[in-house]
Amino acid sequence: MKKITLFLILLFLALPYPSRAFHLRQGNILLQVEENGEAWYVYPPTGQRHFLGRPADAFSIMRKLGLGATHEFITNNEIFPDSVFGKILLDVEQHGEAYYIYPLDGKKYYLGRPADAFAIMRELSLGITNSDMAGIPIAKSDITPLADTSYQPLDIPFAAQAPFGEWSDPRQQDGCEESSVLMAIYWALGKSLTPAEAKEKIIAISDWEEKNYGNFHDTSAADTYERIVKGYFNYDQAELKNNITLDDIFHELAKGNALVIPFNGQLLHNPYFTPPGPERHMLVIRGYDGDTHEFIVNDPGTRHGENFRYDINTFFNAIQDYPTGHHLPIEKVDKHMIVIKK
Repeated sequence: MKKITLFLILLFLALPYPSRAFHLRQGNILLQVEENGEAWYVYPPTGQRHFLGRPADAFSIMRKLGLGATHEFITNNEIFPDSVFGKILLDVEQHGEAYYIYPLDGKKYYLGRPADAFAIMRELSLGITNSDMAGIPIAKSDITPLADTSYQPLDIPFAAQAPFGEWSDPRQQDGCEESSVLMAIYWALGKSLTPAEAKEKIIAISDWEEKNYGNFHDTSAADTYERIVKGYFNYDQAELKNNITLDDIFHELAKGNALVIPFNGQLLHNPYFTPPGPERHMLVIRGYDGDTHEFIVNDPGTRHGENFRYDINTFFNAIQDYPTGHHLPIEKVDKHMIVIKK
């Protein structure tokens, strides 16, 4: 099994490659070319994807999803039957050697030695875009054991970024960062928030940013943390976390913290957004429903955003930081968050 673990350690170090036809996804190993080359294995019996990002996760997946096979079956087949396409066969009569049955040609590929495994991943992994990946459900049993646990919504006051629908005001049009931090900080301070107070405060924060930094548009997670949380509010019970996973989100919710996270709003598919939605967006997580696997948020991008719910797959795929500035190009996809504590 050590050989299998070594293979999977190499797997998430593999470089992303250009996307191929997406008509055969089950049993493939997919690399997110618009992220950091995160690797996923699509398990054939369910069509669900399993994240291969950490050695411990990878070992667990191999143990759970590897299919035991006799030494004779593995060695005597050159082209395997359709029933094992895309599966990982473990030689139960030897030492658990692992073989990947590539679904596009039905042949076995030995996953034992690191050099062999790396070569296989270069040749056989399929690049996939975020939008295509969003159509493949994450295996809920594999995401994390915490995904089945509910975290009751925090009593965070709601503030739409344009409380009275005045979207022509650029400070409100681009006010998702200001309104998100405002909601989280006021919760931490035990304050309520009316629409009139929210509008006044969002404009005040934007004007302060313009005066001190020359810009209030589209502030990244890091700049939102430094400028608004620490600068404007002078609030020190907060933390910036980079390259987050679902586990990181659940651990912070378990501590009772509010989370401010940047998104590609177009990937959230919120029906209340003006199509296609904002490419740069920020909102507050206030809880999670482990029964329905939905995050409960305050989304300032719509007046219907209080206690709005997003499916776990849609939500995590859409997390995306962006550079500070007025609609600057997003050259890479990072997943960061701001943790607000009481």
